[in-house]
Amino acid sequence: MIPTPRLNRDGEAVWRRFKQHLELSDHFALLFIFNSDPRATNIFRERLADIYRVRVTRMRRFECADADELADQLLPKLLIPGILNLDAPYWVDLSQQSDESWHVARMNFLARLNEQRESLRRTLTRPLILVLPARERDQIKALVPDLWAIRDFTLNNTDGMLDALPTPVVSEAISIGSVGIEAAVEVPLSESERQLVAEWDRVRDDPEPERGILLAAESAIEVFLRKARFREAEKASRQALGIARGLVQTSGETPEALRDLSISLNRVGDIAQALSRWDDARAAFEESLALRRRLLKDVGETPEALRDLSISLDRI
Repeated sequence: MIPTPRLNRDGEAVWRRFKQHLELSDHFALLFIFNSDPRATNIFRERLADIYRVRVTRMRRFECADADELADQLLPKLLIPGILNLDAPYWVDLSQQSDESWHVARMNFLARLNEQRESLRRTLTRPLILVLPARERDQIKALVPDLWAIRDFTLNNTDGMLDALPTPVVSEAISIGSVGIEAAVEVPLSESERQLVAEWDRVRDDPEPERGILLAAESAIEVFLRKARFREAEKASRQALGIARGLVQTSGETPEALRDLSISLNRVGDIAQALSRWDDARAAFEESLALRRRLLKDVGETPEALRDLSISLDRI
C-alpha cells in the first residue's frame, strides 16, 4: 500500500497562514501558489474543498484542457462583470502543463490580467488562487509587476512541505523552452507581436525622443518576456532607461518625467532579477525608490504616489 502524503510541521504552518488569509478575506484577494511538488499543492486544494463542501457555496475550480481556453473561456469569466460572481474561493491551476504552447499561453493570460487588474478587483468579490509553475516565478514577477503588487499571499514553492514517506515520485518531462534564460527553440512572434517589436525598432533611435517612445519600448519588452527572450528584453529595457534619462534632462525634472524614469528603472530591475543579477536589480530598485520618495514629497500623498511607493518598497 502506498502511504498517503502528509504535510510536515513546516507545511502545516504554511497551510495555517494560507487558510487565515482566506478566512479574513470577505472581498477580492489574490493568492499565488508556485507549485513545485504537486502532492503538497493537492493537499492544500483538497483541504480547502473540504472546508467549503459543507457550506452553501463551494470552492470553484478551473482547469483547462487546451491552452487556447485561457483566453477564450477563463479571461471572460474573470474580467467581464456579471458573468461570474464569486462567493467562495476560485482555484485556477495552470501549473501542470509544461510544453511551450502552455508557457506562452500562461504568460499571455497573466499579462492580460495585469492590464485589467482594476477590472479584476471590481468583478471578483472573493479570493482568486492562481497555481503556477515554480520554475516560472521570477519571469512572472517581472512580467506582471502591478498584479504582483496587489497580491495578498505568495507561496514561493511547495518543496520540503511533506513528511519523509516512501511515496513514489513520478517526474514530469519539462519543456526546455519554458525554463532558463533563453528558449532552446525560439518561439515565433504573432503578427500583432511583430508589429509591436517593429514599432519599437522604428522609434528607438529617434534623435528627438518623446514620451511615446517609452510606451513603445514597454510593449516590446512585454512581448520579449512572454516569449522568454530575456536578452532582447534586457537590451530594450536598457535603451528605454537611457531615453527616460534623456527626457529628464531635456524636459526638466517634472513629476511625469521622474515617474517615467522610475518605471524604466523598475523594469530594468525586474529583468535583472529574472536573470539572477541581484546587485544590478537592487541598484535599479533603490534608485527608483529614491525617485518615488521624492515624488511623494513633491506632489503630496496622492493615491498614485502612495501606490508607486508601495510597489518600489515591495521590489526592494
